Formats: sequence, C-alpha cells, structure tokens
Amino acid sequence: MSTRKQVIIVDDDPMKAYVTNQAATVDHCIRTFLSNVYNKNLIGLDTERSMIDPNDPRKRTRIAILQLHDGDDCVIIQLPYLDSMPISLLNFLRSADYTFIGLGIKENVTRLEKEYGLVCKNVIELGELAATVKRDKTLLACGLAELAKKVDKLRFFKPSTVFEDWGEQNLSDRQVKHATLNVYTYFRLGIKLLCGEYNWGIK
Repeated sequence: MSTRKQVIIVDDDPMKAYVTNQAATVDHCIRTFLSNVYNKNLIGLDTERSMIDPNDPRKRTRIAILQLHDGDDCVIIQLPYLDSMPISLLNFLRSADYTFIGLGIKENVTRLEKEYGLVCKNVIELGELAATVKRDKTLLACGLAELAKKVDKLRFFKPSTVFEDWGEQNLSDRQVKHATLNVYTYFRLGIKLLCGEYNWGIK
C-alpha cells in the first residue's frame, strides 16, 4: 500500500496531487476539502478505466481510479487497490452539502455505485451547465478542451495517455498530470459558470 505526492504546475502555480490506495490518505484529503473555504462546496470528479482483460479490447472495462479536486488539491484514488473503503469517502460523496461536477459524470457515478457501492448524491453535468448558462446548445457536444476555450478562454493541454494502463499500481507522471488537469478544469469551469468568476489562486 502506498501514497505518492506529485506537484503539478498550472498557470505558474503549484498544485498537489495525491495518488493513493490508502484509506488514511483519503481521509486526510477529504478533511482538507471540508476545510477549504474557497471551493464553494463544488468538487471536480472524474474516473479513468482499465480493461479487465488487456489482451481483448472487446471485454468491458472497469473503473480503476477516482479523481476529486477542490480547486487547490487533487486526490487520485486507486479503487481496486484500496486497503479498505474509507467511510469518509462514502459520506463525502453522499453529502447534501457538496456538488460534484464533470463531463460524463452521470455515467461515472452510475458505474461507481455498480462497481464499488459508492453513491454520489449531487452531480452536475458540465456540458449541460455550460449549454444552459451560455444559452448555446452546441456546447452539449463539446469536449473538455473546446469547453475550456469557449467558457473561460482557457488553453487546455494535457499529455496523451492513450497507450497507458490506468489499472497499473504505479501510474506514470504523465497519467497523474492528465488525471489532475481534467478534474481541475471541471472545477474551474464549474465555478466560472455558477459564480461568474474565478479569481483566486491555487495554494
């Protein structure tokens, strides 16, 4: 069992990403989220999947990691390798006080419940939010890079991880950066759309 911390630089600011399969580290990160007065009770959420049988691309996938971001820090939880399921995570996802945002989030939370028994109470689909706020239905079909550009004039670059296995215990630096940038961007665009601004730095 292990935890690894990686620093990701975004807009010249350092952001901490914790990759973990330890319940104690998940507990620590969630306590940090709960004490963050700047996150407006909004959390970016995403998942990455791995093939159950890497040698047969026709076989279905399962969720390998769950990423959560509060605008400052990211936790990347390796669900298949957890030493135990953290009660703090179960309670946090079910909390009526927090809203989780992402692209494809409805499918993600359905699979989280089916595969790991994790129930997420309040979710916002980022594409639907953008289309509603901007009154532009074309945003429903946008990927993350295009949404970032149209909503926040944010240039979104992420490293390619097409040929990397998210089910490996030792994720590459490139995978960690990819996973962190996704949920950070969900959070940032969500705040922009819901509050009309994004005007604080990353700690």
